[in-house]
Amino acid sequence: MQKTIIWFMLLAFLFACQKKTEQSAERAVPVSVLVIKPDSIRTFIEITGSLQASNDALVYSRLSEEVKEIVKPVGSKVRKGAVIVRLDDSMVLQAKKQAEAALASARARYQKVKQDFERYQRLYKQQAISQQQWQQMQAAMQEAEAALRQMEANLAQVSEQFEHSLIKAPFDGLVGSVYFDVGQMAAAGQPVVKIINPDLMKAKLYIPDSYYHRLKVGQKVYAHFPAQAGKEFTGQVIRIDRAIDPTSRTVAVEAIFPNEHGLLTSGLYGLFKIELQVRRRTVVVPDNAILSQTSVRVDPQTGKPTAHRKYYAFVVKQGRAAQTEVRTNLSAGDRIEVVQGLSFGDSLIVVGQRMIKDGQKTKVVEAY
Repeated sequence: MQKTIIWFMLLAFLFACQKKTEQSAERAVPVSVLVIKPDSIRTFIEITGSLQASNDALVYSRLSEEVKEIVKPVGSKVRKGAVIVRLDDSMVLQAKKQAEAALASARARYQKVKQDFERYQRLYKQQAISQQQWQQMQAAMQEAEAALRQMEANLAQVSEQFEHSLIKAPFDGLVGSVYFDVGQMAAAGQPVVKIINPDLMKAKLYIPDSYYHRLKVGQKVYAHFPAQAGKEFTGQVIRIDRAIDPTSRTVAVEAIFPNEHGLLTSGLYGLFKIELQVRRRTVVVPDNAILSQTSVRVDPQTGKPTAHRKYYAFVVKQGRAAQTEVRTNLSAGDRIEVVQGLSFGDSLIVVGQRMIKDGQKTKVVEAY
């Protein structure tokens, strides 16, 4: 009996030693982890397009005259009302002088008749002149007043024509184009100059109609241009067409970009990204850290199989891998938002996650 007990104790000791040896021989899988911190994620629509001045205008000639002088050449900054081009005003100027002389004569005639009128008025009250003489004086006064008003109107009309010989800036801006040279005839109704506002640029973008209900005025727009490599320009949506083009199935969206440093110019072609959604202070991880597993469930009543996919990730807890089921939301590029299953401070396995099993011993070789 005693001998049996000794053998039993010896076997137990040997078993315990073997178990300890097996445990000490367990291999730790090397992994890299990401310590999760609050982050942001944004989703975009990407579309190509080009810039143009947000406020540009063609100034048309109202006279058919030769270009006499280009006061402000292309590239000049101008204030509202500044003269850019002068048309030949010799005939208009002569007509203006004649109208001014005619007006001066009409005023002199009016003043003389007015003096006579006032004198006749006093005499008529004193019954020193007849009713007929008074009526004749009233008619003369009306005629002189009408002639004066006619000459004033003539001068105003000629002065307006003189102003039309001056091509002026309709707003503060930059002379973008002058379409005629000195000596060329600018016909009435033809554009003479183009004025642009370089401080604000705009882009008209055509977005697929599937995004229509996700577009809003005020959304941020980020632009990158090959001609301005390495620079990002930020603007915003200011207008969204209510109608969808039935042929292209797109909706026109207009965005504006400040141009304080003058780096943007009309015609620049580039990539525009409209920000659709943004989530701040959330869990954002590399998408390859999220694994998936598909299982098939059979409906006990119909016998119909249904595939169910679940997503999971591995975190390191107390030196071992812990599998946790996750639920994702937004994704952008190679990053994805996790709204359930991971928390700030978790050590998420981002390298080695496909070679490890739940509960397996780990060795963290790199942490981000």
